[in-house]
Formats: sequence, structure tokens, C-alpha cells
Amino acid sequence: MDFIRNLLQRQQKWILLFSGSQELSELDDYWSDYLINTRALRMTYLHDSEARDLIQQPVENFRDIYEPTAVDEIIQLTRCQPYLVQLVCYEVVELLNRDIRRNRREADTAKATAQDVKEVIPVVLERGDQYFRELWKSLADSDRSLLRRIIYGETPTQQDKGVVRKLTRKEILTQEGNAFQVPLVQKYIEQLLEEE
Repeated sequence: MDFIRNLLQRQQKWILLFSGSQELSELDDYWSDYLINTRALRMTYLHDSEARDLIQQPVENFRDIYEPTAVDEIIQLTRCQPYLVQLVCYEVVELLNRDIRRNRREADTAKATAQDVKEVIPVVLERGDQYFRELWKSLADSDRSLLRRIIYGETPTQQDKGVVRKLTRKEILTQEGNAFQVPLVQKYIEQLLEEE
């Protein structure tokens, strides 16, 4: 880390990008010396139109492989979270390719459906396990406790106000605090709680 700090301070033409799931204020004091000259940029959801572009045109001249309802389903499940959009799309394309190879669909006319999107959810939760697990582990016990209660149908109380505010800032809960922002995150936590 001393070497990286030296680069940040002495190399004018270098830009280093650090990314993480925690805000700088959540890091241990140890990191403040190393990250003193950094600038935090908050990355958030794509706009609906950006997510649709990413789904339908991930590369130039990408063939239209999605029915409109499939695109809508991806948007709804991911809430336009870039990593999750790409992960779901990858798994849908894999499913479509397997179906084409098995001759269940014609390659030139095959289209992914909303049902195909729903079908890949278990695989997405498995493949995205590191992302979801890191998200879960990064939360305090009080955060996880509130999320458990919400999944079990409880409504946050006045005492939960600070935790709701924190989880809203981390883009896990809605501002009302009674629903998850990203349905795939909720599905992962539900699955995690079933296994406990």
C-alpha cells in the first residue's frame, strides 16, 4: 500500500481506480493514510434507457435476441444495477445457446422470453454468490437483523430509522424502509435465510 500511495502522490500521469462495496467513511482508520489523496465517486444504478441499451446492444451489431417482456423482466429483477444486468444477460444468452444446440429453437429466430429470465434466477444467485455474499458480510448485525425482519413480513419501527437510512444509502432498502430496492438481492437473502 505504501508503494501505491507513493504512485498516487508522485505520478502525475497515473490514475488508479479502487473499487469497493463500502464507503470511505465505513473503512477502518488504517486506510485513511493510504487513501488520503483519493476522490470518491459513487456508482449507482443505470438509467432505464442505459440498462435497456446494455441488454439489447452490449456490443455493436448485436442481434435482437430478447422479447420486450424479457427486457422488462431483467430491468425489474436488477433495478438496473450494472453488474446484475450483465450477469442475468450472460445467463440468459447461455440458456438460449443451450436451447439452440438442443434444436429446441432456431438460431436465427430464437428470442429470450420473460420465462427464460425467471428460469435463470437460481443460476444467477449461484454465479453471483461472491457479490451477494460480500454485500451481506459488509452489513452490521443490526442491518442484517432488520433485513431478516423485513423478509419475515415485519415493518421497521421508529427505532430502526438510522438502520433504514443507512441501508437506503447503501441502495438495499427503499426510502420507506419496508422493501428491497433490488429484487435479486431480496431473493438471495431469502435463500440465505432458508439455509440457516
